[in-house]
Amino acid sequence: MALISPEVTFREQLTILKSSNQKSLPLEKGEYFNLVDEVKSAADYGDKTKTARQYYLLRRYQVVQCGDVEKLIKKRPADADAEANTLYFTHMDDMYDIVKRAHLSTGHGGRDKMLKTLSQKYANITSDVVELYKSLCAECLKKRKRRAVKGVVVKPILTKDFGSRAQIDLIDMQSMQVNNFKWIMVYQV
Repeated sequence: MALISPEVTFREQLTILKSSNQKSLPLEKGEYFNLVDEVKSAADYGDKTKTARQYYLLRRYQVVQCGDVEKLIKKRPADADAEANTLYFTHMDDMYDIVKRAHLSTGHGGRDKMLKTLSQKYANITSDVVELYKSLCAECLKKRKRRAVKGVVVKPILTKDFGSRAQIDLIDMQSMQVNNFKWIMVYQV
């Protein structure tokens, strides 16, 4: 049986989240680049009469050139510092790597710590996306608190004769199992 990587699971769950009609989720790669082209054409339209959609796009987005790649960013005020206020929009194909990088840079931080880090650079990463990633992180799942095992009672056996009985104690090692060994048995005569 082949194991499904967390990245594949993340992308599948992200697609399900997107289909639940949440507007702020990242676009698919094709939609993202179509939006970049729309914003560029609206900006190049000049003084001609623009449609309501073109005005909306120009109020909300800008396109910047990063090397040979065009990126969609949140519209900056004209007097704002270019680097300090740049918030990028991202698409679903890049989302896993971006959230993973933020998660590792915060030391497997929680939702709020990751959102604070991500909101400084990205405009469309939601808490649902961060929660989805955290639910798939193997290290975080190991560290997560688990319920205490109830019903394990240690009751010594008292006898009047030496060696007439023995006692077995089981030590619960489920939280630190080694090679699928979960218990240590102590046999005492």
